[in-house]
Amino acid sequence: MGKINNISKAVLGSVAAGMTGAGNAAAAPVAEVESPANGRPHRGKVFVAVHAHLDDIPRYCGGTIAKLLKEGYTGYLVRTTNDEKIGGLTNANNVLVHEQEHLNMAKALGFKDVFELYTREHRVHDISPIEIRGRLIFIFRYLKADTVISYNPRMNCEEDSDRLFAGKAVEEACHMSGMDNDFPEYKEGGVYPYSVSERYCFSTNPGDMFNRVVDIGSTIEGKINAIAECKIRGGGVKGAELRKELAAQGKKLAILGNNDAAANREYIRNFIMKPSSTFEGIDNYGLEYAERFMYFDDRKTGEELAVEDYIKTNAEKL
Repeated sequence: MGKINNISKAVLGSVAAGMTGAGNAAAAPVAEVESPANGRPHRGKVFVAVHAHLDDIPRYCGGTIAKLLKEGYTGYLVRTTNDEKIGGLTNANNVLVHEQEHLNMAKALGFKDVFELYTREHRVHDISPIEIRGRLIFIFRYLKADTVISYNPRMNCEEDSDRLFAGKAVEEACHMSGMDNDFPEYKEGGVYPYSVSERYCFSTNPGDMFNRVVDIGSTIEGKINAIAECKIRGGGVKGAELRKELAAQGKKLAILGNNDAAANREYIRNFIMKPSSTFEGIDNYGLEYAERFMYFDDRKTGEELAVEDYIKTNAEKL
């Protein structure tokens, strides 16, 4: 759909060969590093983050979300499923608890608002792809989304059909959001086509390709805060549970601190959050904490960039 920003064909060949995938941790860095920016350079811009399950955004790109918000973006969150299958309660109660935790997590990260699409977990293929695509297009247009953050639709070895379905629907919705003749009826309600300019596509598996590494060292605490709100799904209370289990055995772990809140945060930091050295390929970049993406810059097509480059090199004065 869009072009891949600041990465050459040679680099792409290296990525495809595994330099930023599994089995080649010693390879040289090939992805662009996005560092924290000074001030609020993105003031006035809007991003929409889309995930299937309430813990996916905080776990896989919570640091990047916090970074972009800090730099001036206004952020909105979309969850495609109702997370009804996880939690040990009835489906209805699982839905209610996860809805509440989703709102708490969104508040912890700093999202302005949350949209729930409520498709049934593990039943996404009961839903027409056109329906989900249309709903996402409406949201992107209504919010005037400049940037969209969601799954890489080409994730390797992903077993969760909810994630794959969401990733593909988001990709297609981004492509169509700016087109006049896709869902023209929206214009009758005052919601006009709006082109998504940039996409950050995160992955859930170590061996997936990436071309951008985001330094989240300055926003790691925000990521931990968000994961801590994912109590039933996401491991937000595992530290307190482990602390209690060890105490019953007459043991303790110093890293878990002296109360449940500290135990939860340090469990997340040490066992759920992974330093970059544990991510295949990211350890080449010298960052303590980082997140990986396939990044697409759709502000200009490859053709437009090629013309600009050719003019710079070959244009002569009249």
